[in-house]
Amino acid sequence: MDKQKTEKEYQQGIELIQSYVTDYLVKNYQGIEKIEWQGIGVEYRNSPILGPSLFGNYVDTDVTIYASQNSYLTINFTLNYNTEYNESSNKYSKNPYLSSNNIDELLEIELDNTIYKRDDMHKIIGLEVSQDQKKEFEKVKKSTTGSKKAKIVYNLKVHELIY
Repeated sequence: MDKQKTEKEYQQGIELIQSYVTDYLVKNYQGIEKIEWQGIGVEYRNSPILGPSLFGNYVDTDVTIYASQNSYLTINFTLNYNTEYNESSNKYSKNPYLSSNNIDELLEIELDNTIYKRDDMHKIIGLEVSQDQKKEFEKVKKSTTGSKKAKIVYNLKVHELIY
């Protein structure tokens, strides 16, 4: 398959993820100052000897959610986990995993992981952030008022993931 055509399809699928997640966060969470997408990361899994991988390329997009300029967290969304590819229409569509409940859960987990330091038994043993940052993060919560004034930065540029 032609690399440009494949990347266009990736952009269509990732745009679906970025739009859905952004729309949900802006309408359902208060305390978000900015939502910034980091583009489309692709791990090309082709081998010069074996050819294309049976599993396809790994494709993801990261979103950085800012409670303030210095208080932010990042969540990763993968193309194959959040969308399904329809061969007949050559388009991606949202799958059941990309849901409001799962976004709520991901955000809750990432807020917790960003704020708190835990021991091996998952007991809170301290803060990963300052008290001021903790207060900023605590403003990010589910609310019908949402974050209508949040700055939104979409990014559909494709870049190769290098490890």
